[in-house]
Amino acid sequence: MLEVELKFQIPPSHQKQIYQLFLSKNAHPISLCAQYYDTPECHLAQQHISLRQRLEGTHWIQTLKAPSGHHLERFELEIDLGELDHSALDLNIYKDHPQAKKILHQVLGKQVQKLSKQFETNVERLVYVVHYNRAEIEVSLDRGEISHKDQTLAIYEIEFELKQGSIQDLIKFIQPWVKQYHLWLDVRSKAQRGDLLAQDLKIAPAQFATPLQLDKKDSTDSALKKIVNNTLQHLLPNVTAISARQYNSEHVHQTRVAIRRLRSALRVFGDWSTDVDPDWQEQLTTLFRQLGSTRDRDALSEGLLPQLEAAGAPFVQLPTIPEEKNLPLDESLRSLEAVNLMLALLQFVHQPCTDKTKKNLKKDIAKKIQKLHQQICKDADQFLELDIESRHRTRKRVKRLRYCIEFIASLYPSKDVKNYLKDLKPAQQSLGQYNDLNVAEVMFQDIVKRKQKAWFVLGWIANEKKYVLQQAQEHLDTYSKTDPFW
Repeated sequence: MLEVELKFQIPPSHQKQIYQLFLSKNAHPISLCAQYYDTPECHLAQQHISLRQRLEGTHWIQTLKAPSGHHLERFELEIDLGELDHSALDLNIYKDHPQAKKILHQVLGKQVQKLSKQFETNVERLVYVVHYNRAEIEVSLDRGEISHKDQTLAIYEIEFELKQGSIQDLIKFIQPWVKQYHLWLDVRSKAQRGDLLAQDLKIAPAQFATPLQLDKKDSTDSALKKIVNNTLQHLLPNVTAISARQYNSEHVHQTRVAIRRLRSALRVFGDWSTDVDPDWQEQLTTLFRQLGSTRDRDALSEGLLPQLEAAGAPFVQLPTIPEEKNLPLDESLRSLEAVNLMLALLQFVHQPCTDKTKKNLKKDIAKKIQKLHQQICKDADQFLELDIESRHRTRKRVKRLRYCIEFIASLYPSKDVKNYLKDLKPAQQSLGQYNDLNVAEVMFQDIVKRKQKAWFVLGWIANEKKYVLQQAQEHLDTYSKTDPFW
């Protein structure tokens, strides 16, 4: 009852080539007409659950899909309703399926009576099966549209579904396709795209980090894979939004946060698994920097510039970044390097645990985060005497520690974790403000060469930096007196 698949979008320049390839494989054609159901308030969509009826040949198939713990896997239950003249949603079929019944009851409750058709899909599918190593993989090309009233969205995508075998073989099979046809990973379902259309929305909300549940009995290898999987659940929906050019500044911000969380996990806990590729850190750093200038400008536009305007600054316009110096964000995330990195990380989290040693998970955690805690306390003792680069290092240490605390929080009493973060978060916030001011100062130093009025801004920034720096010192002093909970 678990569906394992990966879906990719095809650049227009390669769509005809892939279509011809499917024809040469004598791919089996299937016409798929589907109706998707939800409440007017979108209770199912909010939980990333889809309930559909699809006409396959002369039979209506009713399908319930719901998230699992991994992006590659989804709960799926298909039930053949038989040959019907018309489709009629039938929830009675779930009486003998406890998991499906539980999913719908938890999400809908009494709202189940409000279920109604929200949108439709009409797809022409070409499909063939490949045997690769020990895996059986179904390769499908979907062409068609999603419709809601008089609105439509085009569908032209390729799916690789694992019928038998390992996820490692599935990803190895996909990689040459990505390279040859410039495919890019899309974690949106047709249902999610249809839900946006039905709500008349162009952009899906940004994905935020979600709590992680570890088990003290986990091996260190297993714990790391759970942590990396948690960061991918944060990262991939935002990467998809940017790749599809349907994003805002929050998607960029959350993509950067997810990458920072992932880098922190690999840096602090990376020795927990022999499956970690040492090149991932550099690759993630490169991707992070490609997102950097855009996010810095967004942060200044949304945070600093309103403060400057309120202070009466005569010039608060940021300079335009020359297009030729910056690869568009969507192109960066659709690049072969970025897609292969995402696939490698997905492969990692599904890799069977190889470390059979029985390390004490909490003992090893304590050793690692105690080191970070002590480094930050040492910085706090002399923070105002540190140079800018060293202060920047302190900021990164504070962020890294906060992410690591959030990863392992489920193993400790929630009250103790909450109290510890209560003293850490203000330090992170003030250090972040100080960093933003430094970025703005460099930017406006360049502007002042052409716009003399910008001197006001530089003066305001210099004064604000003094205040924020003192505030950061106070927050660090408070934090350094906090007792570790580990």
